[in-house]
Amino acid sequence: MTGGTGGTSPAARRSDAAADRRVLVGVSALVALGYGVGASLQSAYIYAQLVPAWAHVDLVQRLAANAVAVATLALALAVLQVHAARGAWGVGRRVVLAAALTAAARVAAQLVAGVYARDDVASQQAELLGGFVATLVSAGIGAWAMLWLRGARARTRAAERAAVAVELAVRALENEEIRVRRQVAEGLHGTLQQRLVLVETRVAELLRRRPGCEEAADDLAWVRDQLAEARDADVRRMSRLLYPDRLELGLVPAVRALLSRLPATIATSLRASAAVRERDDPTREDLVVSDRLLALRVVEEAVTNALKNGPPRRVDVVLDLVDDVLLIEVVNDGDLYAPRRVDPASGTSRLAERLAVVGGRLAVGPGPTTGARVEARLPLAPAEDGRRTAPTPG
Repeated sequence: MTGGTGGTSPAARRSDAAADRRVLVGVSALVALGYGVGASLQSAYIYAQLVPAWAHVDLVQRLAANAVAVATLALALAVLQVHAARGAWGVGRRVVLAAALTAAARVAAQLVAGVYARDDVASQQAELLGGFVATLVSAGIGAWAMLWLRGARARTRAAERAAVAVELAVRALENEEIRVRRQVAEGLHGTLQQRLVLVETRVAELLRRRPGCEEAADDLAWVRDQLAEARDADVRRMSRLLYPDRLELGLVPAVRALLSRLPATIATSLRASAAVRERDDPTREDLVVSDRLLALRVVEEAVTNALKNGPPRRVDVVLDLVDDVLLIEVVNDGDLYAPRRVDPASGTSRLAERLAVVGGRLAVGPGPTTGARVEARLPLAPAEDGRRTAPTPG
């Protein structure tokens, strides 16, 4: 199992190589050290009791010889650049070579320390074979840990790339939605409204001509009134729902325009922190239209629910920015909020799902004394990295 390096920067590849080397050398040396200490204790306290010829060998000498072997293994793994080999086969060949060099160095260290006599060839061969096996196992465990790290790193990066791809796809869909919304809203506000004005003007001219039939005059007057109501209420309302007023100017102006449409009997307040106002500057393009629209929908849903369940005497909106997360709070003093079964088709549920897609959340609860409190968190792209350009009309 290996981790691919495609798409990573040279600095990231160097960091990966250093991490692989640390894991390989560290784990191999730790396991080899355990083998060495165990072998030294076994030889000093068990074999020396059974073989009087070995009684003169001190434990320190055995530990020193095995310490030389551990150091040799670590050096061999680093010099042979086992961590740079790609694939299990390439790693395995270098591990075998490192194990052979370490086993030879261990026997040499034992001869220098006087653990075995120079003419004791049989013991040396046994130690050489045993040291090679122990070192090979130790380095093999270290290589397995390194390869596992590579695989985990590759899986993590693949998941990160997939998450980025999903986020980019969501942003692309949001931008396309904004573009379509704006086109439809402009069509409703422009072309359709102009046609309604022309038809209304034509009907008014017919009325001025005073038709002979009184019933026809009443019908024309009714048609004129219906056209005026459709133009002033329905078309403008649908246009505003598709693309709210002043959204291009920023979130704060759009929320202010929304609150201004509430009845005069309801007091309103809007508090936006300096961080929000700075980020909301349309000339900076730090807060894209899709984020503004989603945040505005939170305020709009909270205000709509307040009007349905109140009506309140006051609505307060607070906008703040903490660690690239837009915090939205809407509080009203209407009837005390009473939790009820959540309707998955409700506007609040759909809004919560929309926020969850971008990593945000929505919470609804009772107000301080009466009414309800709506709180939302909307993660934003960092200002220095985001700079996402708002969509332009197509």
